[in-house]
Amino acid sequence: MAKLLSPPALVFGDTIALVAPSEPITKIELRRITQFLEKRGYKVKPGKNILNKQGDYAAGSPEERAKDINEAFLDPEVKAIFTAVGGMVASQILELLDWEKIKANPKIFTGYSDATTLQLAILAKTGLRSFHSPNALSLPDLKEKEYTMTNFWRMMTTPGTGPIKPQSTWLTVRAGTGSGILFGGNLSCLCKLLGTKWDPLVCLDSLFGKETKFLFFWEEDYEQFSEIMRNLWQVRNTGFFERVSGMMVGKLTAVAEKDYKDFPPKKQLILQACDGYDFPIFYGVDFGHEVPKATFPIGLPAKMDTAIGLLEILENA
Repeated sequence: MAKLLSPPALVFGDTIALVAPSEPITKIELRRITQFLEKRGYKVKPGKNILNKQGDYAAGSPEERAKDINEAFLDPEVKAIFTAVGGMVASQILELLDWEKIKANPKIFTGYSDATTLQLAILAKTGLRSFHSPNALSLPDLKEKEYTMTNFWRMMTTPGTGPIKPQSTWLTVRAGTGSGILFGGNLSCLCKLLGTKWDPLVCLDSLFGKETKFLFFWEEDYEQFSEIMRNLWQVRNTGFFERVSGMMVGKLTAVAEKDYKDFPPKKQLILQACDGYDFPIFYGVDFGHEVPKATFPIGLPAKMDTAIGLLEILENA
C-alpha cells in the first residue's frame, strides 16, 4: 500500500502561504486576509503571482498559478497553504504541479469548491491528507461565526479526533451508522477528475486497501439538480458506492431546476441514486458554500450516526 501523509499541525507564529489557483483576488482582499491571519498570530507569505489576473476568470496563467503552489510546498518557512477563493480553472494547473516535491514536503492544504480538484488530485498522487474548509477570502467575514471558526482552527492546530456536531438541522434520508475514510468535496470537481491521470477513485486501493470503506461527503452550488443527479449517478457508475459506508450531503447552495417543470423531490432522487445500497445518508450537513461550515479532514477515518446526529473523527491527522 502507498504511504498516507499527514501534515504537521499549525503552531502559533507559523507562516501561512496564500495562493490563488482559480479566480483572482484584489489588493484590498489580500490585505484583509493578511491582517486577519496576522492578528491571529501567524506570518503570511502571499504567492508571487497571487494578484495576477486574466479578467475575473483566472488569477494569472496556469504556469503562474502552479508556480505559486509548487514554491509554497518547497518553501521551508511555509507550514500551511490556504487557497484564496474558488472558481472554475484549478484543473488547468494539474499537469504543472510537481507531485514528487509536494509528496516530499507535506503541508496543510485548505479550501473548498474548486480546491476540491487539487485536494483529491493531491491525495491520489501523493497520499497527502488535506482539509475541506473555508477559503481564505471568507475568513475575515467569518470571524464572528463561532461554529465555523472553532471547527476550522481546531483542525488547523489540533487536527484529528473528536466530534463534529450539527449547528443547523441535519436531516436523515436513510437511518443508520457507518464508519470509513472521509472522502469527497465538491461533486462536480470530483467528476471532472474521473478518467484522468489524477482520478482519485482509481487510487483508493493502493492508498487505503481493497477492503476499506468510505464516508462520502459532497456539496454543490449554483447548479441545476438534474445535473447534480447526473454527476451523482456517474460516481455510482464507477462502482464507488460498493465502498461507501455512509453519505453526507452538504449544503446545496442556489440549486434549482429550470429544465423540468415537474421535478421530483431532491431527497427522493438521492435515495433513488443510492438504491441497492444500505448505507446511511445525512442531508443538509454543515459544509459547502454556506455557513455554518465545518472543516472536514479528507482521508481520515470517521464514523457517522444518524440517530444522534453525529460525525466523529477517529484518528489524528
